[in-house]
Amino acid sequence: MVLSPLPWPVIASAMHHATELKYRDGGFTLVEMIIVISITGVLIAAMSLFGRQQIEAYFDVSGRAILADGADTALRRIGRELQAALPNSVRVNGNFLEFVPVTGGGRYRADFTPAGTLNPLDLNDPADNGFDILGPTVDTVAGDQLVIFNLGQVGSDVYAGSSRRALTTIGNALSALGFSGAQFPFGSPLHRFQIVNGPVTYECDTVGQVLRRRWGYGFSTVQPIVFAAGSSSTLVDHVVGCTITYSAGALARNGIVVIRLRMQAENGETVDLMHQVEVLNAP
Repeated sequence: MVLSPLPWPVIASAMHHATELKYRDGGFTLVEMIIVISITGVLIAAMSLFGRQQIEAYFDVSGRAILADGADTALRRIGRELQAALPNSVRVNGNFLEFVPVTGGGRYRADFTPAGTLNPLDLNDPADNGFDILGPTVDTVAGDQLVIFNLGQVGSDVYAGSSRRALTTIGNALSALGFSGAQFPFGSPLHRFQIVNGPVTYECDTVGQVLRRRWGYGFSTVQPIVFAAGSSSTLVDHVVGCTITYSAGALARNGIVVIRLRMQAENGETVDLMHQVEVLNAP
C-alpha cells in the first residue's frame, strides 16, 4: 500500500501550529509577568514588616555598643592618669577635674655622712638646693619642676607653689638634682620626691557634647574653668550628661574619684556609665 503525500496546505497549517506552541512554551505573557511582580511585592512587604524590628534592634544595639566603647576607653584613660597623679593634687569644680601628672620621681638622700662626699638635702639650710638620688636615675626636660611632700593645703600646695620648685638640672639618667628658690617647708617622712611638668584638666562640655583633655595652661591657685592658653583634645563625643565627685580620704590618704557619663546616640538612645578611681594620696 502506497501512502500519498499530504497536501501542502495541511503541512503548512501543522508547521504554524507547532511554531505557536514553541513560542508559548518559551516565554511569559504580560498577564503572567504582572501576577509574578504583584506576588513578589507582597512577599517583600511581608518580610519587611516581620524583619523591621529585628533590623532596628540590631542598629540600636550597635549604636549603644559604639557609644559605650568610646566612653569606656576615655574613662579608663582618665583612671590611669589619676592613679599616677601627684598626691593631694586632685580637685573638682563642677564638670572640671584637675590634677597634676607625675613624670618621674624617687627618693632623695637625707642622711649626713662624715666623709662629706655625698650630697643630702638639708631642709634646715636655706641655701641647700640640691641632693643625691637614691635608687634609679631620672630623666628631666625643660619646664619640669620638683615637688616634695605635697599635702594640698596652705603651706604645702603644689598649685600655690609652696611645695614646688623649678628644677635646674636637666638631662637624662640623672643621679642628682638641683632646684632654685626657697627651701622646701616640709620633708617627706619617706624621703620621696616627684617631678611634674604641669596640671591637666578633664572637662565635660555638655553643651558641645564632648569630653576634653586640657594641658599646658600653667599652675593656678584657683581651679580654672576658662582656659586662655594651653592645648586641648577631644576624647569622646555625644556626651549629654556628666557628674564628677571627689572624696579625699582623711585617714588612709586614699581618695575616690567617681565619674558618671551619659552618652546619647543619633537616634536618641542613651547609655550611662560610671567609673570609680582610687587615688593614692600618701606623699
